[in-house]
This record gives sequence, structure tokens and C-alpha cells, in this order.
Amino acid sequence: MAYKIAAHAADLAKGHPGAQARDNALSKARFEFRWADQFNLGLDPDTAREFHDETLPQEGAKVAHFCSMCGPHFCSMKITQDVRDYVEKGMKEKSVEFVKKGGELYTKT
Repeated sequence: MAYKIAAHAADLAKGHPGAQARDNALSKARFEFRWADQFNLGLDPDTAREFHDETLPQEGAKVAHFCSMCGPHFCSMKITQDVRDYVEKGMKEKSVEFVKKGGELYTKT
């Protein structure tokens, strides 16, 4: 396993595009709670599944939107998505308000 980690680090350091693409795909899978993709993109999928199953062996944990480290209420990924959703909703509301007021950046008061 150590040689796999070292080889991957070297590929990243050399700017190998496949290495960065794999890391990006893994990060996206992690953020989206796509557990199967996370396992499959890892350097050692079998061990990753075993570690996951030690703490969350239920089948529902394979689709859960949290992990065993933080749980459902303190998951940084979930909190980040909640903040994004909140901001997106607020931006849509402000956009409608902006258009209703004439779409002018600078208004005379």
C-alpha cells in the first residue's frame, strides 16, 4: 500500500493529468456521498469497504449522507451543501427583486 501512495504522490507532483482527475473524481464522490464510487476510486477499495463496514455495516449506510466520523448532524459536507442551498435560494430571491426594481445597479434615492 505504501508504494501505491508514494507512486500516486509522485504522479501528482509530476502533474500527471490522470492522477489529478482521479483525486478530483474521488473528492466529488466524497462530497456527493457516493460511497461505492469512493471505494472504487480509492487506492485500496477492499480495505476502504472493510473500514467503512466496521463502523457502519448496515446496507443503508452505503447510501447515507454522512459518515461515522461526524454523524448526520455535524457532517461538514452536509453543512456545506445546506449553506450552498440556502445561498442559492437567497440569490434567486434577490435576482427577482432586482428585476422587479428595474434591473438598475445604481438607483437614485
